Amino acid sequence: MKPFTSLKLLYFLLLVAAVSAGNGLAETTMDFAGHWVLRLGNRALIVVTIKPATPGAKGLEGWLARPMHFSSSGAGEFFSGIRGRVVHYPIVQSSVSGDCLAFTTENPADKTDRDHFRLCLGAPGHATLGIDLPTFQPWPVTQEKGVVVATDWDRSRTYFLGESDVSNAEMRQIFDADQKDRQGRIGKIDWAVVSKRDSARRKLVRRLLAEGKLHTGKDFERAAFIFQHGGSPDDYLLAHTLAMVAVARGDGGTIWISAATLDRYLHSVHQPQIYGTQFFSTADGEVTQEPYNRHLISDEVRRDLGVPSQAEQEVQEKQMKGEK
Repeated sequence: MKPFTSLKLLYFLLLVAAVSAGNGLAETTMDFAGHWVLRLGNRALIVVTIKPATPGAKGLEGWLARPMHFSSSGAGEFFSGIRGRVVHYPIVQSSVSGDCLAFTTENPADKTDRDHFRLCLGAPGHATLGIDLPTFQPWPVTQEKGVVVATDWDRSRTYFLGESDVSNAEMRQIFDADQKDRQGRIGKIDWAVVSKRDSARRKLVRRLLAEGKLHTGKDFERAAFIFQHGGSPDDYLLAHTLAMVAVARGDGGTIWISAATLDRYLHSVHQPQIYGTQFFSTADGEVTQEPYNRHLISDEVRRDLGVPSQAEQEVQEKQMKGEK
C-alpha cells in the first residue's frame, strides 16, 4: 500500500502543479487584456485591443486599429501625414514572455503584409508598445475603455509624443511682458531697461525648454520671439529653431518669424539678410535693410513665408524714416 500511496501522492502533486501553472498563465495573459491607447495630445492614434482566445485557439486575440496612412520618425518620436479611414489589423500570432506580449498583425487587404509588435507592461494601467525594429523607441500607451481612433487629424501637421493641446500659461505671461515692453514709439523706449528684462526672460524660457514644459505650436512661437529679441548669434539661431518647431506643430502663422529669425542671425554673423524682414539703424541715425541679398529669394516665395514684397518693404522703410 505504501508504494501505491506514494504514487497517488506524486500524481496528486503533479496535477496540482499543472493546474497552478495553468492558472498562472491565465493570470499572465489576462494582464494584457483590454484596450491599449497611444495618444497624441487629446487624440487617439492607435488602439490595441487584446482579449483571451476563443476555446480551442492558441494565444490571445484582438486587433490594432489606426489611420490607414501616417509616417513616423525612425525613433518613433513624431508622426506626420496622418490621414485616411481607420483600419483594423487583426492579431494573427502572439506569445507571452515575462511582462511582454509579442504579437503579429496582418493587413486585411494583403495577408502577406505583416508587422511585429511588443506590448510590455509597466505600472498598473501603463505599458509600452514597440515595433520590432532595432532603433525603435517604444511608445507609451495607457489602458482605457471606450476609446476610438481619432479621425480629425490635420494631414499637414506633425504631431509629437507627449504633446498637449493646452499652451503653457507661464510662456504666455513671458511673451505678453515682452510685447508690452515694445509698445509705443520706438524712440521713447528705454532699451537699456528692456535689455535687462529680455535677458531675464530668456533665462525663464530656457528653463521651460529644459523641463519640457512647452508643447503647442503657440508655445514655441512665443519662445521664438523671446530669443529673437536676444543679443547674440546663438540667441537668433535658437529662435529660428524654435520657430521651425512651431511650424511643425501646426502653427502655420509662425512661418514669418521663422524667416525673420534667420535674417537676424545672418546679420549678426555679418552676412546679408535674404528675406528683408530686418531694418537697422546706422551710426548716423538712418534706417536701412543693408546688407541685403535682394536676388536670392523671389517675391513669390516671400509671399509664401508671409514676408512683404520688396516694394512693400520700401514703403515700410520710408514710414520708419518718417517716424524717426
